[in-house]
Amino acid sequence: MKLTVRRGGGIAGITARTELDADALPPAAAEAFAGEISHAGMRELNDPPTRQRPDSQLYEISLEEAGQPFSVHYTDESLPEDVRRLLAWVDGRPERVESIER
Repeated sequence: MKLTVRRGGGIAGITARTELDADALPPAAAEAFAGEISHAGMRELNDPPTRQRPDSQLYEISLEEAGQPFSVHYTDESLPEDVRRLLAWVDGRPERVESIER
């Protein structure tokens, strides 16, 4: 299972990419990662409209699980609290890989 988060927009217009692969995690953390993804319920949520304020952050969240890719899009305003919590969990993992896209 691999989660990729692209964050872009905002005032600076920079796109940051964060990836976390369950294979890079210790077993207990990989289990917690799966639980966080399940709790976020992204597959059950409709892809909300991306109407936003001019300085709003945009999120593209992609999940590859058992060879099945899945993506959702959010703005700061539409990002569900459970998904926000998942992103905070991912951001707190030292195994994550971060980059800036141009």
